[in-house]
Amino acid sequence: MSYARCVPLVLTALLAVAAPARAQGADACLSCHGAEGLVLTLPAGEALPLTVDPAAVGRSVHGNLGCASCHPAQSVYPHPPVTARTRRDFSAQASGACAACHPDPARQFAASVHGRAQIMGLADAPTCVSCHGAHEVVSARSPQFRNDTPRLCGSCHARPEIMQKYGLRAVYETYVSEFHGVTTTLYRLTTPASPSPAATCYDCHGVHDIRAADDPASRVHPANILATCRTCHPQAGRYFATAWTEHRAPGPDAAPLVYYVQIFYRILIPSVVGFLAALTVLDLGRWAADQLRRARR
Repeated sequence: MSYARCVPLVLTALLAVAAPARAQGADACLSCHGAEGLVLTLPAGEALPLTVDPAAVGRSVHGNLGCASCHPAQSVYPHPPVTARTRRDFSAQASGACAACHPDPARQFAASVHGRAQIMGLADAPTCVSCHGAHEVVSARSPQFRNDTPRLCGSCHARPEIMQKYGLRAVYETYVSEFHGVTTTLYRLTTPASPSPAATCYDCHGVHDIRAADDPASRVHPANILATCRTCHPQAGRYFATAWTEHRAPGPDAAPLVYYVQIFYRILIPSVVGFLAALTVLDLGRWAADQLRRARR
């Protein structure tokens, strides 16, 4: 090979060593990140898994995007140092990439009760990744996402330690025992390919613009709750919303009428069933005695 042809090749090789190599696409990323057990230890001592399941990425609504679309800083190798101290910090930083393609939801979220909590630095505040996942993002319009929404919200709102920390009621258990929650659970378990027709959390509380219940802009504020109910029940009368127990377990101080009706039926139904069972036993006993007498004749 001549010297004139060799020089450009040598210079190219030196530049490749001296400068970070730019990734060539998802295949290049997965050549490392597809390996099992790939973990980064963050400054706070937490382990951050870096293994990516190619099948999960392929099923995701973002499956047609390149890795650099969401991880622009990691488009070169060696990657720049990770600045997040904790997994929570890393999740919050990763969620910042979502706003580039989803600016309107990002603005709504920033003004929501969850977004404000995130801005305040509260460690329990959800991020985009908390609700939508990272590499396995499911379409928010899919039956799967709709039917799984109560469980998703319950990952925080069913945890007593988080609810007590922020002075909130653990509403998840009450919701899943109500008509809407029971219906949605049945759809998730029996017909997961069909969306629940009953209200899920975001039908009443909003999606990215969730507000505190006492916020006048909230969909579940007393001044707005009837209009919210009418999105599914257009014929609802002016007293329709008064039947809502506000996710409170009925008791003497909360929905007392519902509470005492429940007690009445808890006594009435077993009593009726027990009475019918006793009649059945007595009738069978009389029938058996008659058969015995006939057999002795």
